[in-house]
Amino acid sequence: MTAPIQTPTADRVKAACEKFDLDHDLAEQSLAELFRQYPRNDDHRHVLLKVLAVNSLYHTSIFAVETVARHIHLNAKEIDSALAAGSPEVVNQIAKVTIQGRKYNFFSFATKYSSWHNPLAYPIYDARVDHYLCVLQQQSPFSGFHHADLWDYHKFRKVMIAFRDTHKLSAFTFKEIDKFLWLEGAPPPSATPNPQHMGPGAFDFYPAEELTT
Repeated sequence: MTAPIQTPTADRVKAACEKFDLDHDLAEQSLAELFRQYPRNDDHRHVLLKVLAVNSLYHTSIFAVETVARHIHLNAKEIDSALAAGSPEVVNQIAKVTIQGRKYNFFSFATKYSSWHNPLAYPIYDARVDHYLCVLQQQSPFSGFHHADLWDYHKFRKVMIAFRDTHKLSAFTFKEIDKFLWLEGAPPPSATPNPQHMGPGAFDFYPAEELTT
């Protein structure tokens, strides 16, 4: 049985942010400095550094990092414009990459990469966030969403806004909410890598159906 989730409060978010910052300060500062130094995606070398850093420090396990970096760089002008504007559509553009003739959806990675470019506009999705939101919705509905809506970034962002507004957490940024959800949301068993889905970025696919399109 899934363990119940405590009602989110401002005090719990503050406490989670303090703990997260204490435990992950070096990694967060390093990423912040890297993205400040290289805010654009028009230099292939800089894109590769950012992809490598996010992939390593956020454990998204994308094995084809050079291919993903090349994909972002080739679409740099459009991606940079969309990131600056906070367009939710850019997440799918970053996420969907063709590798050796197969189409992959690096959804979790793309939300994290977008967030580091514009943290005020892009909440992060991963298995912990997914688990927390679904369990909380069952306990105390705050938004009329279906599970699959979390894999559509436009809808996912609306769910995150509803979560924040319903629980009177509007004083917190998406980044702060993400720290809270990361600590509060225990990974569900289905987030465990499935051997039959091994391949480029296999561990970053959640749910498994998102593996190919």
